[in-house]
Amino acid sequence: MQQYFINEDLNVQSTYELSKDDSNHIVRIMRKKIEDKVYVVFNNEIKYICTIVDNNVDKVLITPYEQVIGTNELSTKITVAIPPLKNDKIEYLMQKLTELGVSNIVLFNSERNIAKIKKDKVDSKLNRWNKIVKEAAEQSKRNVIPDITYVDSLKDLIAFSEKFDSKVVAYEKESVNEENINLKNLLHSDLSNKEVIAVFGSEGGLSEQEVDFLTENKFDVIGLGKRILRAETAPLYFVSCVAYFSEFN
Repeated sequence: MQQYFINEDLNVQSTYELSKDDSNHIVRIMRKKIEDKVYVVFNNEIKYICTIVDNNVDKVLITPYEQVIGTNELSTKITVAIPPLKNDKIEYLMQKLTELGVSNIVLFNSERNIAKIKKDKVDSKLNRWNKIVKEAAEQSKRNVIPDITYVDSLKDLIAFSEKFDSKVVAYEKESVNEENINLKNLLHSDLSNKEVIAVFGSEGGLSEQEVDFLTENKFDVIGLGKRILRAETAPLYFVSCVAYFSEFN
């Protein structure tokens, strides 16, 4: 059953209108008819099976039918911070991070990233990225759409990270340091209801000065195994580890 999000509070007696894009998807792509059912997530992560009562291609109307009890969200809130990657790699990464359960994705410009975000392009980029994560959240039946945040510099990222319970930075030079057990310590800690932020580099990695700046501001350096991972792979490795220990430990 397909899922959609509505940015409204739930009233079980009300009729709701889906967006034009979602309405078009329901009618033209999914071929849904009146009386068919879809999942809809309302504000406050409330998910309902809803009945289609009008299947106008520009304005599908639905009514709440039955609440879906429970949530598939991680008990650990994971934030991934990474500079923009080249071509469509960052969009692929956002999609997969959403499927894996992250709460927030933060983009920032670093010393070595080539695909820097120009200030006059921030809004258009955020609009596109928000659409990508919304669609990924719908596909993976999440109760929450991850936030996409842009900060202009590493200094701004430090300020953004103040509220987190655990703060780590992945650094490729730590892959050969067998004495670094920071990731192991994090995974074996109590992750329930904790907020974790992990910083990653772009294709060129983070500079030593940037890593030093992060560690001076209470970030722990972690390695991600003995293999060197691509920029778009490293965050997926980390989030998969944390998600596993969050859900099954």
